[in-house]
Amino acid sequence: MTDMHDATGTVWAVFGHRFALDGAGGRILADLGPKGAAGITLAVGDRVSLRGSRKPSAIKVASLTLADGSTRTIDWPETAGPGHPPAYPALAIRAAEAAGYAVSGRPERKPKHFELVGSKDGVDHAIHVALDGRIRKAEALGAAERRPA
Repeated sequence: MTDMHDATGTVWAVFGHRFALDGAGGRILADLGPKGAAGITLAVGDRVSLRGSRKPSAIKVASLTLADGSTRTIDWPETAGPGHPPAYPALAIRAAEAAGYAVSGRPERKPKHFELVGSKDGVDHAIHVALDGRIRKAEALGAAERRPA
């Protein structure tokens, strides 16, 4: 997702997997997606914060912080085009973090995997994560190879 947007406010309407938020920037429509909304209960009057990708009609929510302080990550499929399966960048990040890496920047989509940069024990690594979340390889990076965050 590009053009990330942060918003905080009060839920003033809920429409299935979408909700309207009234905040400092005015009223906006936020989309959790049908799968993302599973297990999340929002009600009019709830205070929430979100981060997501700005689209013409709504924000596709990537993370939602509820009034109780809990944060939910919403996985949106990313496709590389016809013939390529959907892929979830958040799955790649979670796999790297579970292996002890501190991830910097966004994963870069390749046809069959994601590449991302993560630091472990003070060393930056290029991490290749398969679309199913399995780490295929991790290689230490030299200073000249590091990608900007």
